[in-house]
Amino acid sequence: MRDVSFDIQRGEIFGLVGESGSGKSTVVQAILRTLTPPAIITGGEILLSGKDILSMSHREVLQFRWQEISIVMQSALNALNPVLSIHKQISDVLYTHRGLSKDQADKRIRELFDLVDISYDRLDSFPHELSGGMRQRVVLAIALALMPPVIIMDEPTTALDVIVERDILFKVLELRKKLGFTILFITHDLNLLLEFADRLAVMLNGQVIETGDVAQIGSGGQHAYTKKLIGALPSAGGKRKKDLLPQPKSLNFGEKPLLEVQSLNKDFVLSGFLRPKLLHAVKDVSFEVFPGEIVGLVGESGSGKSTIARLIARLIPPTSGAIRLDGVNILKSERTTASLEYRQKVQMIFQDPFGSLNSVHTVFHHLARPLIRHRLVPKSDLYKYIIDILESVELSPGALFADKFPHEMSGGERQRVAIARVLSLQPEIIVADEPTSMLDVSIRLDILKILANLRIKKNVAILFITHDLASARYLADRIIVLQKGSQVEHGYSEALIQAPQHMYTKQLIAAASPGWLSSKISDCK
Repeated sequence: MRDVSFDIQRGEIFGLVGESGSGKSTVVQAILRTLTPPAIITGGEILLSGKDILSMSHREVLQFRWQEISIVMQSALNALNPVLSIHKQISDVLYTHRGLSKDQADKRIRELFDLVDISYDRLDSFPHELSGGMRQRVVLAIALALMPPVIIMDEPTTALDVIVERDILFKVLELRKKLGFTILFITHDLNLLLEFADRLAVMLNGQVIETGDVAQIGSGGQHAYTKKLIGALPSAGGKRKKDLLPQPKSLNFGEKPLLEVQSLNKDFVLSGFLRPKLLHAVKDVSFEVFPGEIVGLVGESGSGKSTIARLIARLIPPTSGAIRLDGVNILKSERTTASLEYRQKVQMIFQDPFGSLNSVHTVFHHLARPLIRHRLVPKSDLYKYIIDILESVELSPGALFADKFPHEMSGGERQRVAIARVLSLQPEIIVADEPTSMLDVSIRLDILKILANLRIKKNVAILFITHDLASARYLADRIIVLQKGSQVEHGYSEALIQAPQHMYTKQLIAAASPGWLSSKISDCK
């Protein structure tokens, strides 16, 4: 981070946007005085109401946090203590900073729950017992507990599906109008900020490269990187842009499906031995995927998308139903575990590229191990084969990346490695489970282009699982919409976008389209 300067006016929403590694979170840590060694602040000042935060003593810093400035963090599950109830976590803030009695704290907690629209019966719940959106509301309630004049929101909705994300943001805007606090909103999604921020700054490589009001930045800005962020990925609504992703010459995929999912069901036992409580995660789902076809599986968190991915990849067994590959019901032919042949034909790209790679092994090791296990390539040809695979997913020179460890690469590079590992086994179908959700918007399109080219060059089928309807619109040939474990609608991508039939599909499209907040913003600003 070098020579970063910006100012935030009282009561405004100021956005700080940039890709991973641009310095956004470092700025936040500097403001809160939470930078850890070896990071140090070598110069400058941070003024809050005229007082320099950097000159405060440790005791003063402890007092100013939460009372003068608070933060809503990106991952609510990580921000909350898993072994403490929600009531305990909020009351701790009130006891520590205000010295309230139990009755006073309970009254204040109920006021906070009213503010963020959480039912009182959730007071004694633990974080894992709440949905993602509800956990984020709890973190917001903690940030508001002492009514600080400034709230930092560090990627507060990144892990949420689009409908829940919009609900949380609208609630934040309502509270801001009611309580009058100032917001510093950190995100990598510029198009999101353009909907509700007053002014914003764009960061790149540790520097602020552009600052301006929303109208100035929204019209294209001055810097080439700003223009790239604005056009990173079109929306789910509106007129379709042409030639965004490569398309095959023919969309005739034949009459014989490669993969058939028939009446698939999956129940999870939540509690109880004699009278177990069941969660019906997948309910009577059926669809087909043809050779060379890309099918999008779209829905909010908890809709059953990832469970279906794990069922098809044979990572978990179904409760009932059939999964046919090349016409064979593999749940009968391979009852207990999947064969090596099935593992080779059906490969999976996981959501978190860092979590799917072992941090102690090089890229070469990650790609070599499955090849050796499946005996696909002679050892004498292994190195050249891996280099060629890496370069096919735009990791050039391949020899340089082969020797790298996961932590030495960016998120986009790690996801390319994950794709290369899958591609190396020459699968017939790839199950891509949210492969772009952990990536910056500026590189999501790059990953989508790689997937689009895969099906053209290799004729590989792809089941593309996502909550991002815009990505599914441009990548998938057909889209299947899931809600609460059930199929509610399916159809050809553009036809479904232009004429959705189910109310839930209409809500998804509206929430993912420009101007989603325009009808409500005037009431909140």
